[in-house]
Amino acid sequence: MLAEMRQELKQSRQEVEELKKEVGELREELAAGSAGGAENLKEAVDQLRDDQQVIQSQVKTLDQVKVESESKYPLRLTGMVLFNSFVVDGAVDNPILPLIALPRTPVWVHHSLGATLEQTQLGLSATGPKLWNARTSADIATDFFSSSYTTIPPPTGMNLRLRTASVYLDWKKNQVSAGQQTPLITPLSPTSFATVGVPALAWAGNLWTWLPQATFIQRAMIRDSSHAVFGFGLLDPEAGDVTGEQAYGVNRRNLQPGYEGRIAYEWGDPSRPYELGGSGYYTRQLYYGSGTIQNQALDFWAGTADWRVPIPRVGELSGEFYRGRGLGDLGGGAFKNVVVEYGSNYASGLNATGGWAQWKSRLSPSLEVNAYFGMDNAQASQVRNQVPAANATPYSYLVKNQSTAANIIFRPKTYLVFSGEYRYLKSWYTYGPANEAQNLDLTMGYLF
Repeated sequence: MLAEMRQELKQSRQEVEELKKEVGELREELAAGSAGGAENLKEAVDQLRDDQQVIQSQVKTLDQVKVESESKYPLRLTGMVLFNSFVVDGAVDNPILPLIALPRTPVWVHHSLGATLEQTQLGLSATGPKLWNARTSADIATDFFSSSYTTIPPPTGMNLRLRTASVYLDWKKNQVSAGQQTPLITPLSPTSFATVGVPALAWAGNLWTWLPQATFIQRAMIRDSSHAVFGFGLLDPEAGDVTGEQAYGVNRRNLQPGYEGRIAYEWGDPSRPYELGGSGYYTRQLYYGSGTIQNQALDFWAGTADWRVPIPRVGELSGEFYRGRGLGDLGGGAFKNVVVEYGSNYASGLNATGGWAQWKSRLSPSLEVNAYFGMDNAQASQVRNQVPAANATPYSYLVKNQSTAANIIFRPKTYLVFSGEYRYLKSWYTYGPANEAQNLDLTMGYLF
């Protein structure tokens, strides 16, 4: 860890030297009568001071006694204290972090106002010895967010929840990892500090669930500034967030693990590369029922595409698209893997299509604006023809979910963040018009 910090310190000093050079050039422009020189000079000087503070902090860290774990290897505490205040107009499933809009009936609360620290995160990062010429490391991330989505009763309590945990073996071009992670087939996610308990656009076009899996990734250099990425993984697809399948009178058992693979091509500036990728997913699950429901082995699959296209001095366009069957475990398919249709003695996989796109603009080193849109669309005819579910919830009859949002993120210092975000939710069910809701979120956070 000390070696890494020294390397970071060296890089920071190089950045400071570059900033000093830029400041000198700006001073020359100012002396020559440059119209915008004063403003640019002030911004560069502020950034220089911020970077110098970071360097001083790193130097102090190097001077301190190294913190070690029981294994005598370095251990680092990471996290984010996140305060969210929110106003919701309309009925939603969870006012703290709304995912779907509900009908405006007396059953649901129509307006909500509040604040929370539930999306605060705590994590640990560790580095270990070399094994087979690979650098070993591990990390874990937790938060206090309640993942039960219902407005009756409203979410209460702050329980520690495991988000992700992984162990890594890193070679120069290859990586092997195992743990609870986001699926390999969905590498990107929209930027938001308002939706941290689950990623932005979860269940609205962004496949995201944290699943136990093992992956292998290889990076193959093609040219000096471009390379191909090949990945393969095995995962346990049972996430536990899908609509209870027991409500349809069926249960399931894994017949095979989930298989996932990804191929991508990246080129350009390593810090902001162009990226195009394609992925696939497959698993086979056995569904067995009671009464008239007979056993049936179902094939679940997904095909996905992802892209990231930076446009110099303007912004960046990114997004993902998917189509498949039985996507509830991955965070799609309107919270459902299967439905049991009228007149059928079998459960059948629910087809779904969705995706998202984001536009990012960096107005300055400390200020950025993001706008994004996502949609998850299950096959309506399958959901409409399903038999009534026992103890049904709104998720049981959800057909289509759509979300549009825009945020502004201000980071005056390296570890301090302020953000404001507006979200518009629109949800369709088996019958009736679309339901709408709006959400305004103001956030303050400290990263450590």
